[in-house]
Amino acid sequence: MTLRAIGEQVGLTPPAVAERIRKLEEEGIIRSYRISVDRTRLDCGITGFIMVAPEPDKYAAFCTFCEQKPEITEHYHVIGHYNAMLRFAVRDTNALDDLLSQIKQYGDSRTSVELKTFFAAKELPIP
Repeated sequence: MTLRAIGEQVGLTPPAVAERIRKLEEEGIIRSYRISVDRTRLDCGITGFIMVAPEPDKYAAFCTFCEQKPEITEHYHVIGHYNAMLRFAVRDTNALDDLLSQIKQYGDSRTSVELKTFFAAKELPIP
């Protein structure tokens, strides 16, 4: 979206929009910018979630493992029987089987394969 388009929506000039964005970045309110890609076109036809209950003494190594695996696109620390929730994207079932075999060394896991995405992100309401 261009600065002009944003300005038209909020009633500001492009330079004023740029200045406000710069301030929001400096204050850490805007932390990053992202793009949305079609994973199937990048040969990542299987996506989903893996809930993992890593053994406590292996949690630090598990976190390092997750950071280093490009197939693991998100890692959340959660409360419950499974204390890690991973989002993954792999090429095929063989790649998923390989990933799950590697995760198994850290603890018990449950996998859900994504069939359809109704929405991936919502805009936060701005007060």
